[in-house]
Amino acid sequence: MKLNAIAIRIWVITFVLTLFSFLFTSVFYGLFFAEQVKENYMDDFEEIILNVERLVVADPHFLLENLSLINSIHSKVDFGVLLNDEFDPNHDEWLLSFSDEVRATIQNKPGVLENIQRNERTRIRSDRHREYRKNIPHVFHVQPLTIDDEPALFYSYADLSFLVTLERRMTSVLIGIIIAEVFVALFYYIYLKKTISEPINAMTNIAFDFARDDFSQQLPVSGRDDLAELAMAMNKMGHSLETNRTVVRQEKELLSHIMNNIETGILYYDSDRTLLLSNPVGDLFLTKYQVDKTTHSNHSDFVDLGLKLDEAITNKRTTEFTVELEETYYEVTILPLIGDNASELRGMLVSTKDLTKEYRLDRMRVDFINNISHELRTPLVMVQGYSEAILDDVAESVEEKKEMAQIIRDESQRMNRMVNEMLDLSRMEAGFIELQKTEVNLNIYLRNLLFRFDNLANEAGVSLQLEVPNEPVHLVMDKDKMDQVFVNLINNAIRHTSLTDKDDKVVTLQLLKEDSLGEVVMIVKDTGTGIPEEDLPYIFDRFFKADKSRNNNVFNAKGTGIGLSLVSNIVEAHDGYIEVESDLGEGASFIIHIPVQQSLIG
Repeated sequence: MKLNAIAIRIWVITFVLTLFSFLFTSVFYGLFFAEQVKENYMDDFEEIILNVERLVVADPHFLLENLSLINSIHSKVDFGVLLNDEFDPNHDEWLLSFSDEVRATIQNKPGVLENIQRNERTRIRSDRHREYRKNIPHVFHVQPLTIDDEPALFYSYADLSFLVTLERRMTSVLIGIIIAEVFVALFYYIYLKKTISEPINAMTNIAFDFARDDFSQQLPVSGRDDLAELAMAMNKMGHSLETNRTVVRQEKELLSHIMNNIETGILYYDSDRTLLLSNPVGDLFLTKYQVDKTTHSNHSDFVDLGLKLDEAITNKRTTEFTVELEETYYEVTILPLIGDNASELRGMLVSTKDLTKEYRLDRMRVDFINNISHELRTPLVMVQGYSEAILDDVAESVEEKKEMAQIIRDESQRMNRMVNEMLDLSRMEAGFIELQKTEVNLNIYLRNLLFRFDNLANEAGVSLQLEVPNEPVHLVMDKDKMDQVFVNLINNAIRHTSLTDKDDKVVTLQLLKEDSLGEVVMIVKDTGTGIPEEDLPYIFDRFFKADKSRNNNVFNAKGTGIGLSLVSNIVEAHDGYIEVESDLGEGASFIIHIPVQQSLIG
């Protein structure tokens, strides 16, 4: 039980106020009202006794004639007349005797008896005599008389024993009231605990559950008092909080998913340049930036991100700039977040966008324009030169003219092939590709394919090898399109292999059946120069040409950079995929996977 429970405080305050009021009333009655009543009674009794004494002293015979009448003046005032001058409660000469009760009372007051036995005029009022204050309040007078020349004593006695009895009863009643009040207070506390403390404790526990995002509990609602309305409001609040928490969680998960999957890096700094939030792309940017900072911080073209942040904080304006890090390019935007007060800066949002692909694409486009210009200029020059030679009759014999015409035709076919490749690639990337599929025996197809490259391989000093299974392998494919694939791959393999100084220059074409994987695998493998590791992710991008450092070689400079991109599109059109493995200086392997659904394996 909580000592600071509201029910206990209400109960204590109510009990203390009630007890204080009761005690104050009791004390007021005891000290003021009761004493005032006693004093009034005593004054009345004394006034009656004095009046009777004056009457008796003035006319003693009136006393003798009206003894019974005098004794009935007041029920609480008793009179007695004794003819002898010595007091004796059992004397026979009492003209008017005290009652037995009064006699017993007088005998129990030794001080009164001493005064009576003097046979002198005596007036005792207990509230005015200190020695009698502890006794029952009373008035006792002794008035000497002379009746028919004989001495007599006139006794008057009155006490407040009836008030003392009443006070004792009142005390008993007060004690009973106090005991009853204790029981009532106990039941009142139980009532407060049940109707106030327990509901408030339940609401407190529910509130703590809400703070812990636990909305499984509901408060019972009974009645229509304020606590019931509060319980109903808390239930509605819990339902609203649960709904809002679900929405916030979903939005947070969505934001987290977006933050983790967008290609833009996000970095959020507070006004003290402390990083509070980032996504994986932003962390990658920071990692690259820190590495680049340690190695190139002294370079004049190095962009200091810290200075840019300080500049954005000072100017409170959006800042955009480009950063080059380890052959990657980033466009960085710093956006200051201003609060409601225009002078208050809440933080800075830094977004980074990787423009490496765009930069590479721009470079590849430039390279493509240069390559295609070179590729087209050479045959055009030859066509123009030999056609002018024919027109100028430089060739004297028919054989020479035929030879020149043959050269013109070959160069025209070469230009036509390049144009067709570019058109095919454009159509494929736009989704306009139609495959004329037929069932092909790959064992025979690949053997005939290699035979077409015998002369080129012999001129380059390269050995061609074919590895196929003993049983025939059939594939449903577009033969013409697959010719483009293997012509590009085998031509590249022979070209790069011929550039090495190795004694064993080999290009191998392999055919594999992967029944467990449900696919046919064809591999073009060479022992040539290989492909740099940093170029592998971009090898199938259009216009991209690897080993650009060897482009000065006439044999290697041929090509437009769209061959491998065309190869990848054709393979994907057959629901397959192509991958490359390479070690620089050791050679490369291009691996084509065609799913079994597209093949008939026999």
